[in-house]
Amino acid sequence: MKSNDQLVKKAEEIRQREHRLRPSLRLKTQSEIVNFVHDMGLVSALGGNELPSLISAVMGKAWRPSSKGFSGWLDWWSLKIEGKQIASISSEIERRDDILASRVFRRTKTFVSDKLWPVLDSIVRHQSELVAKGKILSALERKLLETVEAEGPIRTDQLRKRLKLEARENNYKFHRSLTNLEGYALIVGAEDPHPEKHLHANIWQTWEKRTHNLAAHATLSYQESVSRLLEASIEACVVIREDQIRKWFEWSSDTEAAKENLLQSGKFRRADSYLVTSRVLDSPHRHLS
Repeated sequence: MKSNDQLVKKAEEIRQREHRLRPSLRLKTQSEIVNFVHDMGLVSALGGNELPSLISAVMGKAWRPSSKGFSGWLDWWSLKIEGKQIASISSEIERRDDILASRVFRRTKTFVSDKLWPVLDSIVRHQSELVAKGKILSALERKLLETVEAEGPIRTDQLRKRLKLEARENNYKFHRSLTNLEGYALIVGAEDPHPEKHLHANIWQTWEKRTHNLAAHATLSYQESVSRLLEASIEACVVIREDQIRKWFEWSSDTEAAKENLLQSGKFRRADSYLVTSRVLDSPHRHLS
């Protein structure tokens, strides 16, 4: 329908503005980057998905990883903000007390503002219960989690040594297991600010330790948290393809009911194959400069 097409077009314009996808809107200072993460709630470190992207917002145009691999990073690797390289700023941000880096969204590195930590906390506690019941995680993933719980914060190379996984043939399963644990937000990593020569490694700790044990203050149920995280994610994206939601989170089977409840509440509008945040309806229509 024409009205739906117009709604999606308007949402895309708002997305361009809010995600800073124009040179005139790009982020120019580190404080602007920090505020951007807090305003959005969830920000993709690199891009290539529906969330606002740190790299794109700094460049003032959409950027996504390509088949060129690391050579594609040359588009932004040399960019500097207040004299610092973007990679350095990214590392500083993920070590902040009010922002962490996780892989809860599409298993990609995502900055999460502390305003969403209480929401994620209930989800993490639920995942921990499933781990205890043996319903999720492989044997290696459980061993990794147990080691981080017992000895974290612990650096990547030390973790591999502790589990006797230093051999090259263990690279894939080791890093895949870390990524899976990050996808459930059971562990959180941040780059070591004082690496040894030629060694760039993350320091890992549990969600509870990284967020200062929010569980003691948590009040949300698991389903409430799933709904609120989904709402925050769609709000940050502005407009999304509805069929992609099931690919966002490890707990995708629990998001369907949350999505329908959010639609019934009027917080989002279905426009053919898209979902659009309802604030688009109230936003004045204006073109980007």
